[in-house]
Amino acid sequence: MMVINSHNSSSLLNLVKNKDIVIDFVLKNEKHHPITNEPLLVFFKIKNEPELYILNSQHSDCERSDLDILFTVDLLIKVSKNTFVIDKKKFLHVFKNKNVNDLLICLFQEGVENITSIEFDTNYHSYIKYKNLNEKDDVNLIIPLAKHIEKYNNICKYFDRYISHFKFDESYKQLNGIITETLAEVESHGLYIDLIKFNESFKEKNIKNDSSIVYTEYNIFTTTGRPSNRFGKINYAALNKEDGCRTSFVSRFGEDGMLLSIDYSAYHPHIIANLINYKLDLSVNIYEYLAKQYFEKQEITIEDLKKAKNLTFQNLYGEVREEYKHIEFFKKVDEYITHRWNFFNQNKYVETPVFKRKITDKHIHQPNPNKLFNYLLQAAETEFGIQNISRVNHYLKNKKSKVVLYTYDSILVDVCKTDKKDTLVEIKNIMVDNQFPVKCHIGKNYQDLILINI
Repeated sequence: MMVINSHNSSSLLNLVKNKDIVIDFVLKNEKHHPITNEPLLVFFKIKNEPELYILNSQHSDCERSDLDILFTVDLLIKVSKNTFVIDKKKFLHVFKNKNVNDLLICLFQEGVENITSIEFDTNYHSYIKYKNLNEKDDVNLIIPLAKHIEKYNNICKYFDRYISHFKFDESYKQLNGIITETLAEVESHGLYIDLIKFNESFKEKNIKNDSSIVYTEYNIFTTTGRPSNRFGKINYAALNKEDGCRTSFVSRFGEDGMLLSIDYSAYHPHIIANLINYKLDLSVNIYEYLAKQYFEKQEITIEDLKKAKNLTFQNLYGEVREEYKHIEFFKKVDEYITHRWNFFNQNKYVETPVFKRKITDKHIHQPNPNKLFNYLLQAAETEFGIQNISRVNHYLKNKKSKVVLYTYDSILVDVCKTDKKDTLVEIKNIMVDNQFPVKCHIGKNYQDLILINI
C-alpha cells in the first residue's frame, strides 16, 4: 500500500502512463448526494499489478495526502491508457473528467442485474448499515481503512475478467457517453424547492430538508433499460399529481423564472411508427387517425376517441388482434414483432433501435414476441428521449435555463426569462425532432402548469 503525496506523485504518474487503471472512491458523507460530497479516500491500481495506491483526504488510519485530490485524479486519467470506474455517473459528480469507462455497463450488457458497489460491502459495512449507523455524517471515517481497502480489493477481483475482455464497441460508447453523461448533467442541475412546502409534503417519508435545492439520481441499469429516478426516499419519476407535493418544486430564478414541461403526445405510437417506417402526420391526432379506420367513418366523437385509445393500447401492448390486421399500421406492427422475434430466436439477441444495445435472453425472463417488443419499445423510448435531451443540454450550455428533470415521456426545464421566447421555441423543436408531437405547459411550480402554444 502506498499513500500518494507530493514527494512520490511524479514517479507514480510515470508508472501509470499508458497503462490501464481501476479507480474507486469513498465519499465523506453517505447521506448526501454525490454532487454535494467530497472524496474521503481514493483507491487505484494498475491493471495486473498488486500494488494499491491511496489518496487520503481525512481518514485517521494512515497519513494524509498533501495533494489536491481532484487535480491528481484528473492527471491520473489523462496519463493512463484507460481508466475504469464503478458508476461513471456518480464519478462525474465528484471528479468531472468524462474520459473514464464504467464497469457497471459491462454487467448491464451481459444481463447481470442490480450490481452496484454496495454488493462488495464487507461484513463490517453491512453491520454498520444494519445498525443504521450509516445515517451518521462521519460513518466512513468510523469504518476502518482496512475495511475500505478490503471492499476495493473485492471490486478489483470481481471486475478483473471484465477489464481483460473489455469491448469498446459502439453500443458501449453510447451507453458510457450520451446516456450516462446526459443524465449526470440533468442531475447536476438539481431541482429548486419551496422549503416549507417541500418539508410539509414529504414529512410522512421522514424527510426534512434544509437546502433550497434537491438532487435526483437516475438508475440506467434497469431490466428494460428505462431509467428509474429516486433519491432520499423520493421517487422523482412518479411524483404524485394529486396530493400537492409538486407545488414544492419551483424555479431557481424566482420572479424571473418559470418551469416549462414538454410532454410527448402519444409517444409510444409515434415511436412505433418510426420503428416500422410508417409515416404519420404530426399535426394529426393519431388516435383520431386510427379511430377512422377502426370504426370506418370520418366523423369521430369523443367517445370514439376514448375507445380508439383503448383499442390501440390493447393492440400494441397485448397482441395485434386479427380483426385489425387489415389496418396498415397494425399490419406493419405485427410484421415487425414477428421479424424481431424470429431474429431473436435465430441469433439469441436483438439490437435496440438507436444505440444498438444487445438484448439477449439474459435480459428477458421467459421471453415471448410481445415481451420482446415491449423491451424494444421501452429502449427506443429511452434512446430517442435521451438523445434529444443531450441536444437540449448542448443548446442551453451558454444560457441560464436548464433541464432539471426527465420522466420517460417528458422533460422539465427551469426557464429564465432573460433567455426569451426564442429559447423555448428551439427547445421544443429539438424535442419534436421532426417525428414526435409535444404539448408544452408552463407555470410557477411543477403542479400549477397551464397549456401554452409555443
